[in-house]
Amino acid sequence: MSRSNHKRDCEAKDVAHPSIVPAGTPDWITPELVEATIRVWQPYYTDLLSPEEAVTMILNVGRLYQVFSSGASP
Repeated sequence: MSRSNHKRDCEAKDVAHPSIVPAGTPDWITPELVEATIRVWQPYYTDLLSPEEAVTMILNVGRLYQVFSSGASP
């Protein structure tokens, strides 16, 4: 089962506990990764971080890693 179907199934079965992963998020970003990102970064922010902001952070760090690991000169 794909994660998008899993999200839909979870929402239908457990409306009281919706998934923390925003719709449209790549499949490799798990609820645990979003929660861990918020847990690590929240102490550095005065406002509460949203799952959408956590996903943005995760994607940006992934892009930064790609740049550093490509070995290309700036």
